[in-house]
Amino acid sequence: MNRLAALSFLCLLTAGPGCVNHYFLQQSGPSRDQWQRPKEVIEALAIQSGVRVADLGAGDGYFTFWLTEAVGPEGTVYAADIEQSRLDLIAEQARRYRLSNVQIVLATSDDPRLPADGVDLIFSCNVYHQMEDRVAYWRKAGRFLRAGGRVAVIDYKPPTWFNGWFRPGTGKDTIRKEMEAAGYRPVGDFDFLEDQHFLVFRLA
Repeated sequence: MNRLAALSFLCLLTAGPGCVNHYFLQQSGPSRDQWQRPKEVIEALAIQSGVRVADLGAGDGYFTFWLTEAVGPEGTVYAADIEQSRLDLIAEQARRYRLSNVQIVLATSDDPRLPADGVDLIFSCNVYHQMEDRVAYWRKAGRFLRAGGRVAVIDYKPPTWFNGWFRPGTGKDTIRKEMEAAGYRPVGDFDFLEDQHFLVFRLA
């Protein structure tokens, strides 16, 4: 059990379910850099300057802005999410820091709605377990990939009694099986994230 999960479990025993909010605040707050290891994630993907990347399920833009640095001013990051309010926050931050390489995309639950001329990488973090018909979704998403394009999937590992038992996740074999059914083949598997799988795919 990692430290955050242990603290949350103790908090539940002593203070009740409302304390779980404290855990999720830490998951999305400044301490996220410690467990998410974004710099290592970006380095593992070897993103080239000038490419086009989709941050699928961008949320609060945590990875969006790491990705903008990787693609450089000549590249583009498409922050895609199904919640307009979150996209508005990302757009506000992009304006504040004068980042012209961020584009906002209002997606739907069954269509990423990425630009027709495609992207070089579709990146998703902690989104996979939320999708309903994942095979159909990723089959549709494949049409937005340029030749040689990749999909990176980072998702929580399945919960256990001792670690993240109140947090949804997906097994590695399940991700591989479903992505292969959607027409992809695995090309990368990184194991440096303690609580998450980190897999990379290309169209088969």
